[in-house]
Order: sequence, then structure tokens, then C-alpha cells
Amino acid sequence: MRRRRSYRRSGPKLVSPYARAEALPRWRRLVGCFCLLAAICLTLAAAVLVFTAPPVSVAGPPRATEAAEQLPQPETIIAEDAAPAQDDHASPDERPTISPAQIFELLATPPDPAGDEGLNYDPFTLITNRARSRMTSIVAQRGDTIAGIANRYGLKKESIAWCNDYRLALVLRPGDVVNIPPVDGACHRVIRTQSKDIRAIAAQYGVDDPYAIIDSPANELPDIAPETLLPSGTRLFIPGGEGEIITWNAPVQQDGAGNVVAFDPGSPFSCGARSGGGTRWVNPLPNGTFVRGYYAGHSGIDIAAPIGTPIYAANGGPILYAGWNNWGYGSTVVIGHGPWSTLYGHMSSTAVRCGQTVGAGQIIGYVGSTGNSSGPHLHFEIRFKNQPQDPASTSGIGW
Repeated sequence: MRRRRSYRRSGPKLVSPYARAEALPRWRRLVGCFCLLAAICLTLAAAVLVFTAPPVSVAGPPRATEAAEQLPQPETIIAEDAAPAQDDHASPDERPTISPAQIFELLATPPDPAGDEGLNYDPFTLITNRARSRMTSIVAQRGDTIAGIANRYGLKKESIAWCNDYRLALVLRPGDVVNIPPVDGACHRVIRTQSKDIRAIAAQYGVDDPYAIIDSPANELPDIAPETLLPSGTRLFIPGGEGEIITWNAPVQQDGAGNVVAFDPGSPFSCGARSGGGTRWVNPLPNGTFVRGYYAGHSGIDIAAPIGTPIYAANGGPILYAGWNNWGYGSTVVIGHGPWSTLYGHMSSTAVRCGQTVGAGQIIGYVGSTGNSSGPHLHFEIRFKNQPQDPASTSGIGW
């Protein structure tokens, strides 16, 4: 019988994967346990991330305006006193914060392509109104008045009147161009034949320093001397200057034919609506001295006389106004004469009252210097349907 040959295997002993765990080496058992534990931990972590992650929107990023509307708006708090300096160790609630909406807008704003120079600005800087230094002009609108325009620009109404045609002070219509001086003062148009240098012009308007005219930016004059004679037609602004006394045009009430039946109806010294009158013309102040005539800048004539000199009605008719007037006339009497009316201003006192009808030559008051007056005189006006006329050219007045 043949003998079997036995062979001896060399190397580690192989273990079947289906063998019992006790048959595996200890190190393999430890590695397996570690891997199993790591897998369990990763599974738990993934589950936590899945269930706790915020929802993801697939509609795209919101616009800046929508994001600002969705995010809560910060509450604005105005402190009564200046806040103290922030402490480095202050609690988070006490430190300055910025709202989410502001963060979103800052991130959404692209940088200035101009570079760092474009960032050197303060977006919260407010530029205050600068004082005007030159003349300007506006177009009058419906409802505008000289007094209203002057109040709008912080000026006296006389300053507006002195720098415009005197007609605007009497009647301002929509569409009229109104010159507005930079500050209170008067305007002057040079007439070379008068041979007045800058010093003389300044004195004419009550200004002691002629350099106030030369140095005014509104005039744009070169460096010249006060003795300089400027070309004819040159227009000057005299800061602080005062022109001629202005008698303002008070409101009146007219009937359908244009006749004045009431003077300054809103005044307590107005006599209401009355009509009639008109006989003959006489001199209202025969013992006076003629001092100023009628022209575009003066709607009547001025007759000087001592205070208390009697003043007579220039024509007969009802008294339309008797008492103090706030339009510059002072103590005033107005008489109606049909389509005509006469005004007597600056009286020291009146001798008539509402309800009276006077005849031509009757005493109605006495010479004074009330209202806008530089001395005792009578300011006398004649109007036809409220349009000023030259009293000196009226037959019977005597001037």
C-alpha cells in the first residue's frame, strides 16, 4: 500500500468569515467595534443636521426693497441729552447696533468706481440757505402783493418799491416782473447830466459811506474812488439807502360804472358804500406852498403849510373815509364826487365824520405831519374811477 505524503502549510492561519467571533484575533475585533461606533455617530449627526437645518428658498434672492419690507424696521430713539462715550466693557444691549435692513442696503450698494476720492463725503450734511448778494427778479402771480413778496424775502416793502417802477406799489398785476434786492436798501439809475458822483448818490439816499455802494456785490463795480462819475444809465443798489416817502395804494370798492363808492373797506374809519356829489373844483390849501408835484413815483401833490392850517374840500360830496389810515397817509379824509374822488393825507386832525356830505370849500381838517411824512404838509390826490390824475392840471385847483 502506498503511503500518503503529508505537507505542512507555512504563514498565518486563515479564519473563515463565518467562524465564531471568539475565533477572530482580538485586534480585528477592536477595529470592527471602533468602525461600528463611528458609523453610528455619523448617522446621528446627519440626522440632526437634516431635521434642524432652515428651509431653503429656490425663488432666488429678494430685491432690496422687498427685503427691507420683510425685515423688522429699527425703532428710532431721540435722546434728550448727548449720549456718554461708549465703554469697551459695556454690555451688548448698550452698544450701538445696525438694523438688518441697513446691513442689506449697504451690501447691495455697489462701490463707487471713482475710487477712494468718491467716498470722501458726508451724506447727512445739510447746506444752509446762504445770504443773497445780488439782485434777482420774480414774476408776480395771482394774489401776490408787494407786502407779501417783501415778507417772503425778509425785506421791507419800501425796499421792493424803491427798486421797481412805482406803479407796482400802486397796482401789482399777475405777470409783472418784480426786482428783489439782496438786502434792504434803494435802487438808483445814474443820469450823467446830474453830475452826481458816488459820494453824492450815497448822500442822496442817507448813506454816509460811499464804499457801501462800491463794495456791494450787487453792483459789480471795479475798484474806483467815491468821486467817480459813472456812465449814464448805470443802475446802482444802495445798501441801507432810503428813497422817497411812499404812499401806499389802499383798497377801494367800486360800482359797476367804476366809480369809487368806498375807501379801504376793511378799516374801522371807512364810511361804507356811498355815492353822489360833484360840483366844482376849488383849491384845498390856498395858503400853502407847493413843494412836490405829480409824477410816476408820486400819485398826488404835496403842499406845505404850518401845522393847524385849515384844509378845504376840493369838491362837494359824501365822506367816504375819516380817520387814521395804515397805508402811509396818517390821519386822512376821502371824499366821493361821482366818478371822481379826492384824498387829503397827513392831517393833524379831521373836522368831518362818516355820514356827512360836504360842499366845495368846506373845512374838513387841518395840516399835520402824520403817517409817512417828513414835515407838515398836505398830500392831495385826485382820482378818476380810482386812477390817479395830476391835481395841478385840474381846472380850479390853482396850482
